[in-house]
Amino acid sequence: MKVRPDYSRRIAPRRAGFTLIEIVGAFFLMVVVLVFMTGIFVENRRQRDAATEMMKERLSASSALALMAADIEAAVLVTPAPGVDPGNHPWQFLGEDDGEFGSTSIRFVTQNAPAMNASEHASSWVEVSYFLEEDEEGQLELWRWRSARPPAEATRGFPDSLDAGSARVAVGISDFGVRWLDSEGEWVDSWDSTYQSMSKMLPDAAEITISFFRAARRGEQADDETASEFSTVVPGLLRTQRVTLVMRPLDVNALIELATGGGGELDCFTIQQCIEVSAEEGDPQWYDAAYEDACEGGADDLCDMLGSPLNTCWSSIEDSLGGSAPESCAS
Repeated sequence: MKVRPDYSRRIAPRRAGFTLIEIVGAFFLMVVVLVFMTGIFVENRRQRDAATEMMKERLSASSALALMAADIEAAVLVTPAPGVDPGNHPWQFLGEDDGEFGSTSIRFVTQNAPAMNASEHASSWVEVSYFLEEDEEGQLELWRWRSARPPAEATRGFPDSLDAGSARVAVGISDFGVRWLDSEGEWVDSWDSTYQSMSKMLPDAAEITISFFRAARRGEQADDETASEFSTVVPGLLRTQRVTLVMRPLDVNALIELATGGGGELDCFTIQQCIEVSAEEGDPQWYDAAYEDACEGGADDLCDMLGSPLNTCWSSIEDSLGGSAPESCAS
C-alpha cells in the first residue's frame, strides 16, 4: 500500500528582508550623516554672514573716510581783512569736542563742492561740518552738514541733524576722531584758527580715525565692563587715513595789491624778517603770543599790523610790544 506524502507539512520557503537591528543601524547612520551635513550648512552660513558683515563695515568706513579726506584736503581759509577782529571773521577752521582720537566736531570751508547744475556759475567754495549724534536707540551716527555758499558771518557753534543741508554719512559708529598736524610737526586733538598767525591758521595734515560696531562672532564679547556676556555687537577694526592740506591761508588784500602793482617790497626791516631772525635765535614763540594778546586785548591797530607781517615795518610796532619784543630784532 502506497502512502501519499503529506504536502501540508512542507516548510514554507524563507523570504528575504531586513532584521530590526539592521533597520535601527541604518536609521542611526542616516541621522549621523544628516547632522554632519546640517553642521556644514550652518557653518557655511555663519561664515557667509561674517564675511558680509565685514564687507559692509569696510565699505562704510571707506566711503566715510574718502568723503572726509576729500573735504579736508580741499580746505581753504581767507585771512581777516585789516581792521576786522579775528573773532568776528566768518572764515574759520575749527575742531572741537576732543575724543580719544581727536576732534569729534569739525567745521571749515572747502573747495570740494561740485556744482549741482552745470549751467549755473555757482561757487565751489562751501562751508562743511562733521559731527556725531545719537539716534533713538543710542547708537552714534556721523553727519555731514554743507552750506549753500561760503560763510558770510562768524559762527562758533556746530550744526545738528535737523539743520538744512545735513545728511547722514554713517551709522553704528564705535569710535571717531580727527587729529591735526601743526607747523611744528606735532599731532594735536583740537584746532582753532581764530587767533593764530597766518602761517599757522591751517594744519599741515589731518589723521581721520573711524570704526563701526559689528556683530559679535562666536566666543567674542564686548570689552566694556557694563556690556552683557551675550552682547550681540562689538567694536570693529579701527581704520585710519591721513591727508595733507594742499592750500595755505589766502591773504586777499595782499593778492589784490600784488595784482594792481601796489605790493612792492618795503624798504625797511619787516615783521616777517624779525620772525625769521628770532626763529634762528631760538625765540620763535613771541609772535604768536603777541598777535593773540593784541587781538584779544582790543588793540585793533596792533592786531592789524601783526596780521600783515610781510607788509609792516618792525619799527612801527616795536615800541608797542614793550618787553615782549625779541632782543634779536631790537633796532
